[in-house]
Amino acid sequence: MKHCRGLTLVEVLIAAVILFAALSLSAVTIQTLRQSSAQAGKVIKTLQPARMIALTIQQQIRTNPQDTLSGSGSLENVSFQWQAVVIRTGSAPPRFDAGTVSSGADSIERFRLYQVELQLSFDGRTEQLQFKELAWLPPAF
Repeated sequence: MKHCRGLTLVEVLIAAVILFAALSLSAVTIQTLRQSSAQAGKVIKTLQPARMIALTIQQQIRTNPQDTLSGSGSLENVSFQWQAVVIRTGSAPPRFDAGTVSSGADSIERFRLYQVELQLSFDGRTEQLQFKELAWLPPAF
């Protein structure tokens, strides 16, 4: 009897099944990675102008401190809407004069703490951001 060298049909079929399974698994993984990368790109593009928008909101609040403020606009193809509401007010600490018995308290509430809600939209994706901002009323002379 001759000794045959080589692979049997069953061995070749098992190797082919393993190879095709590995290829299909890698194709699915690559497709998932591409989708995740595209979504991450949209998030980055949506949040990229957020710091500039927050600085603009900060300037508007500090220039014109009111009980509620809101606005909207567009920057780098990202549309945004925001609203700021006073959540706390306060006054400066009382001044103490060591030469007198009483303290000269400034009871005017000049400081305002705002809760700002910012909504950013880009290419069908919406991101919600919240932050606090401090503003003060100018002194009355």
